[in-house]
Amino acid sequence: MSSEPTTTGSTPVSVHVTGIVRGREVDADGSVLLDAEALILQWPAAAAWRLSLDGLEGVAVHPNALTLYLRDHDVLEFSGDDALRPLALALRDQACRMPELTRGLRDFGLTRVVTQGISDPITKAHDAWFSPLLTARRAVQGVSDPLRQVELMDGASLSKQMLQVLGDLSVQLAPGKPAEQRALEAVMEDEAAPLFEALTRMAIASDALRGGESDTQLADWRRWVEEARRAFAAADEAWGEVVAVLRRA
Repeated sequence: MSSEPTTTGSTPVSVHVTGIVRGREVDADGSVLLDAEALILQWPAAAAWRLSLDGLEGVAVHPNALTLYLRDHDVLEFSGDDALRPLALALRDQACRMPELTRGLRDFGLTRVVTQGISDPITKAHDAWFSPLLTARRAVQGVSDPLRQVELMDGASLSKQMLQVLGDLSVQLAPGKPAEQRALEAVMEDEAAPLFEALTRMAIASDALRGGESDTQLADWRRWVEEARRAFAAADEAWGEVVAVLRRA
């Protein structure tokens, strides 16, 4: 929390604030507004407070009230008129905006440049490998409800889809040879083991988010996003191992 005010494009909403912050009781009138990264609390006779959205552990939205759960078990309750609810919903949406998960991936997009042909078998395999993850990422684009996000990009479902990709690739590598297909699939699955471990952790984080309470929802959501980011990175790294198997077959 900072005492430095900031310039925002939102309109301040009058509120009454109660709660505890850093051991200090709060019971005062003020106004609140939202900027790109923080909630700004303005007081009639004191410096404004800036509550970073990244520092919020949870949020509960009510018809004319808002509860913010901060770190170290601090809580702030806001009460106001009908103008408070839209701001509260905007805060929750903004705090749970899905970040980019593919930035920094090394192998994604690389194969198409190297092979220079969409009919190339390795290029087709590359597109098939990343398709489940990218389809899920596109599905959550613009979705700010964290429970809907984990439904659309579920780790357990992605794990099954990635296993199916490996099965399909093994069939393409050894058509009409079931025993060889099973062997190739097993080899590729072993090579991609870190990815499936990452997807398992992502699924566990999904379950924690679904089963959590409002006072920890944002913290749980951030943990799930981090596991999703690691899963995307693991898929990128695993592709290098899978394509090596494809080229040897």
